[in-house]
Amino acid sequence: MLGGKDAGFLWREEEERLRQEAPRGVWPERGSSSIMFLKRNREKLIDELADDVNCILDQLLQKELITKDDYEDAAYERGPRKQVRRLLDIIDCLGEELASIFCSVCAELKERPCGKQRQVVQDRSCEYFKLALKHKQVLLRRNDCMKYYNSRHGEKIYFDDHFVNLLLIKGHYSLEIKKHELLTFGQQRIHLQKTAERLEIKIEEIFQKLTDRNAPKKILVSGVAGIGKTVCIQKILYDFSRTQAFSFDFLIHFTFRDLNLVSKPTTLRKLILMKTGHLSGVLDDIFLNSERLLIVLDGFDEFKFYNQIDVDHYVIDPDDEVGLVMILGSLLKGELLPESTVLLTSRPTVINHIPVDCIERFVIITGFSEIEIKDYFLKYFQTKEQGSEMFAFVRENHFLFTLCYIPAFCWIVCSVLKESKNLNMDQPKTVTDIYNHYLLIILKHHTHKGLFASNKSTTVLETILDLGKLAYNTLLKHETVFYTHDLEPYTSLNDLMHSFLDKTSVQNTESTEDVFSFTHFTVQEFFAALYYALEENLSVDIMELEVQNKFGLGSGYLDLFFRFLSGILSLRNQKLLLKHLNLKGSIKSDSYVSWLIEELVKHCENGAYILNLLHCLFEQQESSLASRIVPAVIRLNLSDNTFSPIDFSAVDYFCSLVQGDILELDLTATNINSGILQELQPILFRCANLCFKAIHG
Repeated sequence: MLGGKDAGFLWREEEERLRQEAPRGVWPERGSSSIMFLKRNREKLIDELADDVNCILDQLLQKELITKDDYEDAAYERGPRKQVRRLLDIIDCLGEELASIFCSVCAELKERPCGKQRQVVQDRSCEYFKLALKHKQVLLRRNDCMKYYNSRHGEKIYFDDHFVNLLLIKGHYSLEIKKHELLTFGQQRIHLQKTAERLEIKIEEIFQKLTDRNAPKKILVSGVAGIGKTVCIQKILYDFSRTQAFSFDFLIHFTFRDLNLVSKPTTLRKLILMKTGHLSGVLDDIFLNSERLLIVLDGFDEFKFYNQIDVDHYVIDPDDEVGLVMILGSLLKGELLPESTVLLTSRPTVINHIPVDCIERFVIITGFSEIEIKDYFLKYFQTKEQGSEMFAFVRENHFLFTLCYIPAFCWIVCSVLKESKNLNMDQPKTVTDIYNHYLLIILKHHTHKGLFASNKSTTVLETILDLGKLAYNTLLKHETVFYTHDLEPYTSLNDLMHSFLDKTSVQNTESTEDVFSFTHFTVQEFFAALYYALEENLSVDIMELEVQNKFGLGSGYLDLFFRFLSGILSLRNQKLLLKHLNLKGSIKSDSYVSWLIEELVKHCENGAYILNLLHCLFEQQESSLASRIVPAVIRLNLSDNTFSPIDFSAVDYFCSLVQGDILELDLTATNINSGILQELQPILFRCANLCFKAIHG
């Protein structure tokens, strides 16, 4: 097995044999100084070893005679002669014993014909490490900068400019909590940054042993929509390709958007070769050395079979042809390539479908800190003065500022602030306001100003409605990617769609096909809500419980859709869309508001979980609704949700509208600290019963 842990020890046991077998020729005799020999014969050795330097490097690294840093210092030199020079410099610094072994290795390789079996192993070793280096170069080319929504052609945004921190949840804590409590992960930043128990880690430390236990093999990275999970994965790919910070030889990266396109039984080998065909020659060795393999599965919440992953039947051979779900479930449960490391990312809303018993480390991405938000503003705007001015404005706006701890929202907030003055729009108050303004800004740029009022505005509106219909239909089916033929029924789609859809090409067995996805899943959810609000004759109503059950739209999956829908149906956003897009008011506004009030009253009276309904009310921003929300008793169940600043805004807004005593306030497992409790003080004074249990990590 190449690169095994005991390889170095076995090599040292054979040192004497190598000394005895190696032909002396030009190589130093026993008892003479190998370092002096290398120095005296330096120029001659550069000529003699140039043709074999890659194999020599591979042998030395495989037997742990040099470090990976030493290996790359030499391997990255341009040209074999420079590689030999650098390698000789490294050996000179490692001492007489290592120099003697180096001479024995070179002598055996250069002057003694190898047996057939040894030659095969040596050739495979050379090929393994050569392709490991090539694979890193491929990953670096694909991930040298961050991918941002609607970035201009040729624009590059590098990782050192904008990146999020990570926070590691202690392992024993994650094993003690129930599955549904995992839904709370990733939804709170400010508290976690101030908690004394937090443990912030560097990217490479996700995979390292942090206690007496072994390094984790199955890792879950979680975070809310837009928090930076995919950017985090890009950073891992980027760091892996250019540093020695990771203890892996190969990294295989899958996105569930791509995996959703797999419709037939397949094998793990075929899945890997779909995008990394250059590994075909060493894939057997990669499987044999699976302890040196990292497999990344990004975006589990976008997987259309997310609720089937906890499989009971397994596959153990990478060449067994089975369904995709069985392959992925077998990887997660350690039945397929059990020694490999698997990293999974997901929104919190679908974590309860993951077999959490096999997860050995839970990591949450907490977003930007206040300092990082400010730094982001300074780098986003053209001048530091403008960036400082905009940051100061947002810092004074509690809601906008709490939005900015989520990187994707921060980018949209900056885009809106930069352009909103030109459209004479009020400052946004909610998440839906932000996305509405963002939509209008993109349309403004696409239509070169003023075309909303021209005869072309009809075409623009038809395109927007078709985008909404596409988003709605695919959201129902839990699909995030679609082929060109999937777009054919949407006849009004034109070049405008590329402002909101990403296009990539995928290689199939027979041809290359274009696939599309919305620039971010939240954009898809927004367009789906926009379509629902505007379409009068829906064939399938996503608000109906029967439809949700039929399509497997589980708890939490539609939370953001419902918030967007409430904001779009609000009076102020109906006026905004009428003013800028000539969109007539939705006939659903009144019925929706009646439904929302009825649900709020019912949840208050029976003590059911109510937080997302409070967010929907917050999106309305209509104080006149207070007179219609009159529950017989008020029981606010906010449990099992790590409280975020945005959550606090929604709760505070409800309590400021709805008067009367609160019979019960359930804050169990919300991880709120004394600072948030102090802000909640006016509400607490109205509570007859407070359910509160702190969970300590």
